[in-house]
Amino acid sequence: MQVYLCEKPSQAKDLAAVLNVTKRGDGYLYDGENIGVTWAFGHLLEMFMPQDYDDRYKSWSLEQLPISPNEWKSRVQNSKLKQYNVIANMLKKASVVYIATDFDREGEAIARSIMAEARYSGPVKRVCLRALDETNIRKALQDIREGSETMPMYYAALARQRADWLIGMNISRLYTTLARGTGFNQTLHIGRVITPTVALVCDRDNQIKDFKASPYWDMSVAVSVQNGQFKASWVPPEQCVDESGKCINKPFAEQVAAQVQGCSGQISKSVNKEGKESAPLPFNLSALQQYASKRWGYTAQQTLGGAQALYETHKATSYPRTDSRYLPESQRSDVPAILQALMLSDPAVSGIVAGADHTRSSRAFNDAKVTAHHGIVPTSAKVNPASMSELERNLYDAVRRFYIAQFYSDFEFLSKSIEVIVNSHAFTAHSKEPLRQGWKVLFGSDEESEPTEKEEKDPQKSTAVLPRVNQGEPAIITESKLDDKMTRAPAHFTEATLLSAMENIARFVSEEKFKKILKETAGIGTQATRAGIIQGAVDKGYFTRKKNTLIATDKAQALIAVLPAAIKSPGMTAAWEQELEKIEAGTSNINDFMGRIAQWVCNLVNQLKENSAILTEPDGLISNAFKNAIPPVVECFNCGGELRRIKGKNGFFWGCRNAPCSKTFDDNRGRPVDPDKVKKTPKNAPACPECSAVMMKRKSKANKGESVAISAFWGCPNYPTCKATVSIPKRKSSGQRNTNTGEG
Repeated sequence: MQVYLCEKPSQAKDLAAVLNVTKRGDGYLYDGENIGVTWAFGHLLEMFMPQDYDDRYKSWSLEQLPISPNEWKSRVQNSKLKQYNVIANMLKKASVVYIATDFDREGEAIARSIMAEARYSGPVKRVCLRALDETNIRKALQDIREGSETMPMYYAALARQRADWLIGMNISRLYTTLARGTGFNQTLHIGRVITPTVALVCDRDNQIKDFKASPYWDMSVAVSVQNGQFKASWVPPEQCVDESGKCINKPFAEQVAAQVQGCSGQISKSVNKEGKESAPLPFNLSALQQYASKRWGYTAQQTLGGAQALYETHKATSYPRTDSRYLPESQRSDVPAILQALMLSDPAVSGIVAGADHTRSSRAFNDAKVTAHHGIVPTSAKVNPASMSELERNLYDAVRRFYIAQFYSDFEFLSKSIEVIVNSHAFTAHSKEPLRQGWKVLFGSDEESEPTEKEEKDPQKSTAVLPRVNQGEPAIITESKLDDKMTRAPAHFTEATLLSAMENIARFVSEEKFKKILKETAGIGTQATRAGIIQGAVDKGYFTRKKNTLIATDKAQALIAVLPAAIKSPGMTAAWEQELEKIEAGTSNINDFMGRIAQWVCNLVNQLKENSAILTEPDGLISNAFKNAIPPVVECFNCGGELRRIKGKNGFFWGCRNAPCSKTFDDNRGRPVDPDKVKKTPKNAPACPECSAVMMKRKSKANKGESVAISAFWGCPNYPTCKATVSIPKRKSSGQRNTNTGEG
């Protein structure tokens, strides 16, 4: 029997439909005796925890460290044992296994780990699925690869899992134990990627905290020439500016403003240059997450979830967890079918699709820049945008517009630059005037095609049209204006800027030995994991979200203050990622890599153990760092004991540390919920049309003349993440209604 092993049920269903496999069994699909299609539920196996190797590791203590298994072990998760047995039984009958999980490291590891556990040793083939619509599945089935080609992806995934385990189990236990000795009783989660990410945010917050604003002076002038007027900015000389080019000499600036007011000068330089701007490339996951964060305020995790739904549920887009923004040359032939599908799916885009030239050569088609996956593009399947949530529709529209833009002409513009000299003082003006909109007609504004954070906006960028001038032409300064300004601290990280920092980590590393390496890697984390890393830092109490920014907590600041540079350095984790890429490419060996990592971790743990007494004494490094991070005691509503916030399978909750009580309470934004103060949900409360949560009754006020009208409506409890509302019909009444009560 040919057995196709998929990553999840939906993937198996789509593949089976193309294979014409329609009979259903318990946990698999089949066509008789020839083909069977089965599926995992993500990772079915889990790595052994320390206490699974030896009971002595059940208690966290310095004496038990370091922990480094001689033989790595894993087991099937209890909740997924039934499906594993289904797969194992099918593997016993298999004449060949086709791995049809997601075509990346983790997808390879999901399939290979199951096959290893079931001791399957027969032939293996690889189905390289990049999208789940019928056309792309058929293409993948026509491009079956030998299993030996993708085996290194499995080794890279194993190396990543085991290296992360060594860091997490050893360093987390070490610092948690040390911190508990100072009275800090929370678990400290330390990892190869999360810790450098936390360090980035801590460093930025400290820069802001320590920032001291300083004054500088900015001058603009109104210039009158033969064909009109324009504004220009002063270019202060080097002797009166700081390292960023800002004037810090007020008397000199005032002198210049007085000297040029009403004076004549001349145009010393006038440059007109035509330019072209190609359409933005299709998205990879990181680019889509940054775009969505800036434009709509979505978190990286929300965008990942939406992109995954477009891929799996709606079959509307290709595989989202990609690090490439380019497309293979072979996909040029797909363009007409995709554009046709876009029109059939949504007549609203027929106009812009009709304006696309599918024969146009786009820079997006470049085999040399395509990795295991290509950029995110629409599929050739007819889809129903009306069945998508608002978030999914927004992401889908962005993906399709960026794709359609590839088949529009370049945006053409005229770049003008004018320099004016007045009494030996220089002033400049710049403009960028559109000549031909090209692909920009697909977007209502530049903010749609390239949204920016507030701090990214350039206040000096001029949109005014400059008059035609000639070099040597006279010019008169009709007005000079000197503005007193203050330097600003760097902005707090947002999800978009933190994702960018993780991707371009070389900018934030001071160690020269790492800079060259980092420029050649894809940063810290992967396209698929960065959203989870950021959300994990929030869940573990390292970040708090304030509006659209991420702020490091006292817990995060204390941890980063005590960790050695080798653990929190982005350089270290990126260098590891480069080694993992070598393993995936087949040019490095997993055993050599793990040997070096294990030795390094053990040496580090032993060194810190030797200094533990000094670190935890009253004035020691750890004691000083965590004394301000110890959270206030939250009392149990039942017995008055201490409550502790716990992460469970269904999210956070609070548990009483007092054993005789052991009550638990719901969590609401990091605080326990007192059950006696919770308003009971009305029996007729509807489900949210966007996210299915049970809605809550809310009230709104509106001024009507001299009175205030209060109306009731159903609102989503997940506001502001979900802003869905449902109106409540007004009840009929026989008497006069009091408009100030506004009964719903």
